[in-house]
Amino acid sequence: MSLLTKEQRAIFDEAVRAHALEILNGGEEGLTSPIGSPSKHHHQRPGNRVKKGENKILAMMDAEAHPCFALDENDPNYDSAEHNDYELRQTRVGPRTDVIVAYKNAVTAIIEEYFQTHDARETRRALDETEQPLYQHFFVKKLVTMSMDRGDREKEAAAVLLSALYPHHIDPEQLQRGFERLLESVDDLAIDVPAAADDLAMFIARATVDDILPPRFLHTNLEGLLPGLRVGEKAAETIDLAHGHLHAHHGTERILRAWGDSDLTPLQQAKHAIQECLTEYVSSGDVNEARRCLRSLHMNYFHHEFVKRALVLCIEAPEGHETAPRLLGLLKVLGKSGEVSASQMKIGFDRMDVVVEDLVLDVPKAKTRLEGLRLMAKEEGIHPMRD
Repeated sequence: MSLLTKEQRAIFDEAVRAHALEILNGGEEGLTSPIGSPSKHHHQRPGNRVKKGENKILAMMDAEAHPCFALDENDPNYDSAEHNDYELRQTRVGPRTDVIVAYKNAVTAIIEEYFQTHDARETRRALDETEQPLYQHFFVKKLVTMSMDRGDREKEAAAVLLSALYPHHIDPEQLQRGFERLLESVDDLAIDVPAAADDLAMFIARATVDDILPPRFLHTNLEGLLPGLRVGEKAAETIDLAHGHLHAHHGTERILRAWGDSDLTPLQQAKHAIQECLTEYVSSGDVNEARRCLRSLHMNYFHHEFVKRALVLCIEAPEGHETAPRLLGLLKVLGKSGEVSASQMKIGFDRMDVVVEDLVLDVPKAKTRLEGLRLMAKEEGIHPMRD
């Protein structure tokens, strides 16, 4: 039995039918290949394949969770003849400081190169090749701290890079952990960079505006966020400053222009274009225009933002409105044609786990609606439910 009402089913089918008619009329050519085929510069990790760098990390984690035990021949109780009665000595694997040091050296070189070239694509590739996903918070911390020692141009470049890497090249949890480490060390940073608290507060505000750091990051009690932080020092000051930036009059505009009166970054432009595209589609129902709009972005790696914003519009729409079935119909078309890959569709749906926590403030039933959308997506073959 369909989860859509009769009226919603008609709207959903209308979106899918429009795409089918376009194929019959010969209009499919030229629309799918630019979007459906992955960029040769984008190194996407297929499925759940574990990369060789991760094997090193997993081995270290397993050694900590299951420490090795060995017989000690120097122990006075040791008796080689008694195989069943022996003492065991625990031998722990020490921290792989060599791996960490090598990673820090590698990302320092990557960041130095990025500040020279501002080539985010090359930086993504270089970071992926380090194959150390559990150390990415070191990269976040290093990027921000190195920019603090430089000018506004580098600070803006650092903020743009974080948005470009999130969430496919830097895991959301790793990015948040990087900012936590920055808060932990802001007192030490202030010794060499007196404006460290001000700079870090602006980075936190910018990351919140750019939708890569959840708003609740600022609402978490410092002791809960970072156990052991001493209240009253620069971490609390930084959080207060970030709050002030976000809640100031025209705060978003000021945050975006804090490091220069420049135009919107490419990612910000893409976010605006996606929002306008979806809003126009909800109004017009023109599937092919929405597809052309998505293609014009030339940002295959950012299609998860399109999926996420479509789901947000579905949740925010009044109950019974045509928005949800219309947008789900569009996602079905884009997924079936390959214009939005399965991995990008998954990232978009998965990102809603974080976004919905903020949506409940304005839409109390947001979590229930999201589950309903996931059920409909599974029913219509748009995206499978998680196990």
